[in-house]
Amino acid sequence: MSEALRLGVIGCGLRARVYCDGAAEVPGLRLTAYADLRPDAARGFLDSYGGDYACDDPGRVLADPSVDAVLICTWHDTHTSLAVEAARRGKHILIEKPLALTIDECWEIEEATRRAGVTVCTGLKMRFMPLVRRARAMVPRPIVLTGQMMNDRVPDTAWSLQPGIGGGTIIGAGCHTADLLCYLAGADPVEVYAAGSNAIHGGPAGLDALVGVIRFANGAVASLVHGDPGRNPYTSTFFCQVFGLGQGICLHERYRQATLWGFEAATLGVGDLDARERADLEGDVALLRHFSDCARAGRPSEAGAREGRIATTIMVKMLASAAAGRPQQVEVDWRSRYG
Repeated sequence: MSEALRLGVIGCGLRARVYCDGAAEVPGLRLTAYADLRPDAARGFLDSYGGDYACDDPGRVLADPSVDAVLICTWHDTHTSLAVEAARRGKHILIEKPLALTIDECWEIEEATRRAGVTVCTGLKMRFMPLVRRARAMVPRPIVLTGQMMNDRVPDTAWSLQPGIGGGTIIGAGCHTADLLCYLAGADPVEVYAAGSNAIHGGPAGLDALVGVIRFANGAVASLVHGDPGRNPYTSTFFCQVFGLGQGICLHERYRQATLWGFEAATLGVGDLDARERADLEGDVALLRHFSDCARAGRPSEAGAREGRIATTIMVKMLASAAAGRPQQVEVDWRSRYG
C-alpha cells in the first residue's frame, strides 16, 4: 500500500457525501475514484472532491490496482455482491449499514473478507458519537438499557422501504440501535423477543414499527423501540438510557446531551467535549478515521463484519419473533463452527 490510503467511492449519494466531506479531516486518506450508475452523480463527486476519475461502472473501481479501499454506499440489496468482489480484489471495505439484508448474506461477506485478510468497517456510526463513548466508559457494566429511534414519516416511495431493495426500516435503520445496545452492553445477544405492526406504511413493506427485548450473554437486558410515525421533540429521534447499579446515563437530543445520576455531575453535553469531538457530534469522521487507521495498520475494526452481522441478526430475529409470537434464540457465531 502507498503512504496514503487510496479510497474508491461506489454509490455517490447522500451518505457517501457525508463521508467524502469528512475525508479532508483524515490524514493519509485520499479520494481517488467514483462510481455510480448515474454518471452525473459520479462526475459531481469528482468535481467536488478531486481524484483521478469518475465512471458508471463499479467494476472498474473494484478492479483498479491503484485503489486500496472502497466505500460502498449503494442500495442495500447490492452490498453483498460488491463487498465479496471487493474482498476478492484485496480491497479494504467501509460499507454503509446495514451490512446486508439477510443473516446468510452477512456471513457471506464476513467469510469472504476473512479469507482475503482485508479490513471491514460497517457504518454503525452511533458507537463513534462522542457522548455514546463517554457513556460506555462511565457505565461499563449496565444492568438495563433502552434504545429508541423514532423518525418523522419516510415517504412510502422511498427506496429504503422497498422489501427487495432497502429491506424496510426495521432492518435498514433499526440496525443502528441494535449495534448501539450491543456496544453499550459490552456483550453479545443471546435471545430476542418482539412485537410490531405495519400501521405506518402498510402494504408490502412489512412491519414498520417494532418494540423488542434483547437478552445479553452477560445478563444485561435491553429494550429497542423503532419506527417512523413521527419524531418526539422531547426525546429527539435518538434516545437511550443506560442503567447501572445506583448510577446511569440518559442520552437525548440526538445524543448531544446526557442527564446523569449517581455521578458528581448532573449533566454532560457538547460543552464538555474537546474541539475534535465538538466538530464531529454525529461520529462520521471518527468512524472514517478509525477505518483509515485500521486499514493502514492491517488490523480489525471495532465495527467490523461481525458487528454488522450481529446488528442485522438482531433485527431479522426480531421480525421473526414478531411473526411467530415467541422468543428467538441468537447464536451469533454458530456458523464459524462449521468453517
